[in-house]
Amino acid sequence: MTLVPAAVGTAGAPGLLWLLVDGLSLPLWQQLAPRVPLRPAALAALQPLSPNCQTPPSLFSIWSGLGVREHGLTGYDMPDTASRDPLATVSAFGCWPRELPMVWDRWAAAGGHLRSVAVPFVQPQRLGGALLSHSEVYTPALSAPAVLGDGDVLALPPLGWSAGVRADGEGVRLQGAAPGPALQLRWGHGTELALPTTLPAKLAGETHHALALHAARIEGEPRLIHLGFQPVFVHGRDAAARRAAFRTRAFSVANPAKLHASGALGRHADQGGDGSAERLLLDLLEPMHRGFLADILWSLRAGGAGLQLAYYPVIDLVSHQLLRYLDEPLSASHPVLAAQIRARLARWLAELFLGCRAALPAGWRFVAHADHGMQPVHHDLAPNRCFLDRGWLVPDAQGRPDPQRSLAFYHPAENGWLALHPQRLRAAGLAPAQLVAALDAALDAALPPAAALPPAAARGFALLDGPAVALEGGWASAGYLRPPPRSRLRAATDAPFCAHSRKGGDHGCASDDPWLQGVLLEFGAGAPRWPASLALTDIAPALMDPLMRALMDPLCTSTRHRKLPACP
Repeated sequence: MTLVPAAVGTAGAPGLLWLLVDGLSLPLWQQLAPRVPLRPAALAALQPLSPNCQTPPSLFSIWSGLGVREHGLTGYDMPDTASRDPLATVSAFGCWPRELPMVWDRWAAAGGHLRSVAVPFVQPQRLGGALLSHSEVYTPALSAPAVLGDGDVLALPPLGWSAGVRADGEGVRLQGAAPGPALQLRWGHGTELALPTTLPAKLAGETHHALALHAARIEGEPRLIHLGFQPVFVHGRDAAARRAAFRTRAFSVANPAKLHASGALGRHADQGGDGSAERLLLDLLEPMHRGFLADILWSLRAGGAGLQLAYYPVIDLVSHQLLRYLDEPLSASHPVLAAQIRARLARWLAELFLGCRAALPAGWRFVAHADHGMQPVHHDLAPNRCFLDRGWLVPDAQGRPDPQRSLAFYHPAENGWLALHPQRLRAAGLAPAQLVAALDAALDAALPPAAALPPAAARGFALLDGPAVALEGGWASAGYLRPPPRSRLRAATDAPFCAHSRKGGDHGCASDDPWLQGVLLEFGAGAPRWPASLALTDIAPALMDPLMRALMDPLCTSTRHRKLPACP
């Protein structure tokens, strides 16, 4: 790939704002762009990572410049190859290869300074004095988002804090939440409730000691919605200043979209609801938008770094629940709701992009891009149900696949990996292609030809090649099951083969669906001529090589694959 590099730092010190907007599909950007008053100077489509384009492997490929076969991450969760249980899973965010260098490691080794906001895979101890600030926000939750009614208790048991919930005609009151009068919250409004200043930082985090709350009527019933609480930690030279800036503010990090998926916010619009549940979800994600935006802008205004990295998750969380309302046929049948969703997403992106541009030092490059796209989802498909009906999957006493007797199963990690037992398949005279054909036959029986999927010729299953996995007991495969368009795969054995999906969008195994394409945007004069289409592994060298040259470091790209020691 050849790029015409931008002039770096012509009006000031050279630098780069590298903003990761999780889940921003190219088709979604094309819908929102007319409402965003900042036009990119350059745009490129990003191809989804194969075989799996979930967030952890995609982010790791972007920031390491390495492909899946080099870093080994194949999903949000993966089969646990270290376990003796073939059904065990392990989180990619817990087992990523810490010895591999990321772009910030190379930048620090070359003598540069950096700041990062909510970026995973950062090892602060390894960066030393090069790290000016890093916000660590994805920590184990002390409290998950919850919908509470009159008489319930809002509590943070690890912190020994609680408050009673009381509803009346005006709204919701919290009693015992703070000294003085009870907190009153009117319907349809949110607030931030500061927690006691005496909370131990080891448990409650070092900053953001506050809760984000929202009062609403759901299906006519009074409810208080708590947006969860996760400790926030700050690292780097300027950690004290960063902590002080937001000590009594809430940082909404937990995913309230799960409340929508479960029906806790009311009936979905495509299941008889009037759109209130979807509008409420947008309201609940507003504090998340404000929290991440405030942290990103603080980092930019603090200055002193040549590389600013930031992660923004809100578009992804909305898309997982509401994306199907922005695509036919639901966008036509729910035009008002679709317009409201587009308006909210466009405003968030406008505030994000315009705020960053205003805070950006002169002469800096500003690049914002996705890690993957997201396709609208209408159906959940359960391959294990098909295998169970064919006798290829034998359940144990708990209804899970029995590794001692089964021939094949879709793995509980739900990263696409299809577990095969070659010896038993050969003994039964079966090949993987026959399993795929059986899934296609089950799909044809479950769905009429026009059921929210492309025409029959384009709607089948497929096996993608990927990193081979070998598990205890003779289970081995390099195949990753790709579902038909507009559907997602579930590993359940007790669910119907095909069911209406509770999610509105998803991304798993890679495909050529345009919705799975992400987008790269570069703002400002002097942007390079990006190719029309990019692989995720193209991004790091394209952005970092000019920045390294501007730093006048002879290492430049020679350290691309050099291994660095993991943090203790």
